[in-house]
Formats: sequence, structure tokens, C-alpha cells
Amino acid sequence: MDYSVGERVVYGGSGVCSIDDIRDISFAHERPKKYYVLKPLFAKQASTVYVPFDNEKLTSKIQPVISKDEAMELIDGYSNDDSEWIDDRNRRKDKFNDLLSNGTRKEIMELIGMITKHRESLAEEGKMLNMQDEKILAEAERRMNAEFAVALDMMPDEVETYLSDRLSVC
Repeated sequence: MDYSVGERVVYGGSGVCSIDDIRDISFAHERPKKYYVLKPLFAKQASTVYVPFDNEKLTSKIQPVISKDEAMELIDGYSNDDSEWIDDRNRRKDKFNDLLSNGTRKEIMELIGMITKHRESLAEEGKMLNMQDEKILAEAERRMNAEFAVALDMMPDEVETYLSDRLSVC
């Protein structure tokens, strides 16, 4: 798929980015190649991501941002009933990281719901979620909140309240 300068996309672990430029660049004395120059929108530190046109593996990680209709369909269709917690910490880490890297938006939403539900059940017992699961939850929420923010024309820190209000109504 071809993208244009100014377009907003999702790129792998970088999350929502703006295509800042498309230009020929030469790194490490190699011949110039055409690159997408991506600027993550909600990064805490300024960063730039360079994606070479001729690397299909990397360009396949560039996806269009979810539309408003798709976002609303995903939110309104959200269900937290089907997930089963994986007790083995190593298997859980592998599964959760795989979902973060390769999962659909729906699967990432289900992951957020599963970890949140488990955290709440642990809190009832006076326990806390382990750091590994907290980090995965934070990353999943960061990615989805950024994408929902763009789709719903709001800031990422407003998404959680919006989702909470919307899901309590549904």
C-alpha cells in the first residue's frame, strides 16, 4: 500500500505516526534508497523512524489508522467474557508479547480487558499484578489509546475516560 506525506499510520511498536516525508536517504555509505520518514505522534521524546520502501517486512508493519466507524464498532462490540488467564508466567509473557506484536486491534482490546480483570481480582485479595503484566498492559493501552485518540479526534489521555463512560452505557 502506498502512503502520502501527512497521512497518519500505525507502525509496529512505534504506534501512531505521521508520515513526515518520503525521500531518498543514504545510511552508512550505502546507495540512497527511498524511505518513509515517520514521526510518532504521542511519543514522550522526539524520535524519527525510517522505513525503507524496498523492505517488504518493514513496510508491511505500516497500517492505516483505524477509522472513527471502526473504532466505534470495536468499542461497542467489546466483550471481556471470553478470556482465560494463563497461570504459567513464561507462557503468559510469550502469549501477551505475541498479541502485542501480531494481534488484531480486537485481540489487543481483549488483552487489556483480561489483564485489567485479573488485576481487579488480585486487588480484591489484597494482591498486586506483577510488573511484567503491568508493563504489557501499559503498552497495550498506550497503543490503543493513541489510535482511538486519532480516530475519535481527542487526546490519548482522554480516551480512558471516554471508553469507561461508553462501556458502562453499553
